[in-house]
Order: sequence, then structure tokens, then C-alpha cells
Amino acid sequence: MPRILGLALLAALTLTGCGAEAQPDPNDRAPGWQRLTEAPLSPRSAPVVVWTGSEVLAIGGEVGDTCPPNADCAFPNESAADGAALDPDVGTWRPIAPAPVPVPGYSPSAVVDGHLFVRVGRKLLDYDLDADRWRVLTRPSSDWYDLEADGDRLLLVSGSDENGVRPDLAYEPVTRAWSELPEDPLGPLFDRGLLATPAGVLLVGKELVASPGGGDRPSYVLGALLDRSTGTWSTLPRSDQLGGGSWGVIGSRVVNLSLDSSNGGGPGAGDYGRRIPFGGTLDLGTKTWGRLPNPPKYLTGGWPVGAVGTDRIAAEGWIYDGTASWTKVPHPRGAAVQPGPAVWAGDRLIVIGGTHQTSDNKTNRDGSVWAWRPEPGPRQ
Repeated sequence: MPRILGLALLAALTLTGCGAEAQPDPNDRAPGWQRLTEAPLSPRSAPVVVWTGSEVLAIGGEVGDTCPPNADCAFPNESAADGAALDPDVGTWRPIAPAPVPVPGYSPSAVVDGHLFVRVGRKLLDYDLDADRWRVLTRPSSDWYDLEADGDRLLLVSGSDENGVRPDLAYEPVTRAWSELPEDPLGPLFDRGLLATPAGVLLVGKELVASPGGGDRPSYVLGALLDRSTGTWSTLPRSDQLGGGSWGVIGSRVVNLSLDSSNGGGPGAGDYGRRIPFGGTLDLGTKTWGRLPNPPKYLTGGWPVGAVGTDRIAAEGWIYDGTASWTKVPHPRGAAVQPGPAVWAGDRLIVIGGTHQTSDNKTNRDGSVWAWRPEPGPRQ
């Protein structure tokens, strides 16, 4: 990061809400990014970042050697276990109890009923927000599970059936009871995901076949809805999108925000004979798939922050609010070239850290913290 302070000094400054320079009021509703106090943590990449409803938590992340840009680094990275909580209304941090095991970067997480759940390998960590206490749950038996909040229960979805079919699970924090979701009707899939929607739990994925997407056979997104009250699935029509990108629910629609498309490669019109979008929508009322309305061109966005909120999604340098309106994400002066993890804290977008690439092909971590209240409006 550009400014490296001693940890003791950094902790003292941030925990009292003071920094090396005056901090802007985080409640200032003027447009534009606001730089907040840095977290009282050592420089790191990809910590778990979540919004609890009142605070932003940053936990764990990679603290070992960084991987050069565009390199494939197979070595395991050293991970941190400590964390801190940010009150975005006043812009100050406080330390929280460290996790019982190091938390690698990009670990799956979800907040449910006053608990933060984080999957680390085959362990599921449970952090009680009020008690500031961790414990380890033992049910998960695979490191392929992703996490999804569904009201007052936690869902664990197997990300792929490539190495065998594993049941999707549900956990009730109040009763501490585990259960298996009913077997879905879609058969073996890869790129599987569950999404909690007002119409039920949506399963999405792609058919697991030999050479998926190869030749003239696109791997379309498939879907099914689980009725929470009856425990029965209903199969949706096949979509006309290839998936990937960020999935979220905005009003009565599911949105897959990915602006790219593919023709399958090959000469002329490609193996598919046309360009098929990766992203799209699903109308939960009519159960029909559709296109993203008035999408910007691929690779024309601003700062590539990624965060899914309850009424808007940030991805690929754009913010989409469910209408035909798109807002380009400006790059704050002095911020990292590549933003770190981000989360919506109400109507504020909070970004924690990021990375810079140097002229000698090294990656430097950045600890700056940024907040922005984007104004809804047309494309900028």
C-alpha cells in the first residue's frame, strides 16, 4: 500500500477515528467518493467483507506474497484470522474477535439472523455478531459449498456436480438444525448457484455434459424454483444466456449482470451462428427470461467494483438499479487500480483496499477505504 504505518500506530489512529489526515464526514451526501479511515489491520488482499445492517466487517484475507498480474500462482498463500468492524455513519473502526482459523481470501460468506457464516475449506465458521464470539460447525463435508442467506436460514449450495453430486443443505441458526434441500429436477450441473427470491429459492446452473459449450452447443443457464412452503421444485424454461457475472434480485426480477457475449469461437458468425449474451434477467412473475435493458457495451465501465445489494448491483464498472438506467462508477483519485472487496451498506457502496501494479510487474496492496452514495440517473 502507498502508506505503511506501524501496526500499533495504525490501530491507535483508526480506533479513535483519527488518521494521518482529516477524514471527510461519511454522512456527507454530496456526490463523489469519500475516503474513510483505514482498517486497523495489516495490508491484505480479498478479506471477507459483509454488511451486518449496522457495520461493515472485514475479516481475514491473504497476507503472504502477492501474485504478479496475469500470473498463475499455484502456491498457497498465508491468510489472516483477525478482523475489524466499520461504523460507516461515523467512519471509525473497532477490532473484533479473531476467527478460530485463518480465513483465506475470497472465502464464501453470508449473514443470517445475527450470525456471520464463513466457509473455510470443509469447516463452517459461525460468528455471533452480538456476542463477538466464533465457533466451528461440523456438518459441511466438502470445500465446494457456497453460502446464501435465505431469510432466517443459511443455504449451502454445491457449486458443481463434476466430482459427484452432493446435497444442498440448509441450517437454522436458532435451532442449530441441519437439513437437506429436496433433490432438484435439473440433473447434474456445473456453475450451480442458489439465490433467495420472493418467489422461492432459485437454482441456476449449466448442464454437465462432455465439452460443455463446445462446438455448436452453447451451455445455456438452466433454472428451477423451490417452493419454500411445499418443498417442491418447478422447472423453468431454458434461458438464452450463458451465465457468469453477478446474480442478484431487484424487485420482481433476478438479474445476472454480465455484459459480455460469445459466438462460440470459429470463423464468421462463430460456432453458435450468433452472439449469445452471458447476462440477462428472469421475471419472477411470468417465469420468463429476458435481456438486460439498454446495456452498456462490454469493457466500457469505470472502476470495476463488485457488490450485490437489495436494489442495485455494481459490476464491470457499472451500477444497475433495475430500470433502463446505468451509472458508470468513477475511479476515486488516489484509489487502487484494482478495487478490493466491496459491499452495499444501505445506499452506500463501501470498498475495502485493493491492489496497484508497479512498473517492475509487482503487486502492492492498498489499505484505503472508500464510500460512495451514487445518485440514480442515466448513463454517465
